[in-house]
Amino acid sequence: MADIYELVISLDLRADLSREDIAELRWQVGQGEAPEDELRLGRGYVAVVEDEDGELICTDPQPFLGQDGPAWKIDGMLGSRLEETAGGWRLEARQEVHPEDFEALEGLLVWLYRHVNFGRVAADGSVEIGRLRWYEDLESQALLIRDDCVFWP
Repeated sequence: MADIYELVISLDLRADLSREDIAELRWQVGQGEAPEDELRLGRGYVAVVEDEDGELICTDPQPFLGQDGPAWKIDGMLGSRLEETAGGWRLEARQEVHPEDFEALEGLLVWLYRHVNFGRVAADGSVEIGRLRWYEDLESQALLIRDDCVFWP
């Protein structure tokens, strides 16, 4: 048994993203190099590993939405894309995540919420930023954000 979840994000983002925002998002989805300056949307996943001498070291940051290829637990394929559209930007992602990573992901999710196309915002100010499904469940649940707060199902 594992605590692995399928995270699916399918969002339209506004056209007013800066070049720096786009470069960061491209890195976060695995479509580009890490920006030279400090990462703006969080450092991504950083692991602590033991080297050959038994010393603990931190790995380089890895993109939050950069998994690509066969899934480990949820079946199917993982991947992410960021594409420019006529009205802005489209982000599509399917990733495997562990509950221990939810807190680290919140910075990116809240940033996406702040830049989502206004047509995606509900009357109460919430946005369905994606869907979350435990790997053994058949149905996914809405992943909502309102007032910069992520409501994990």
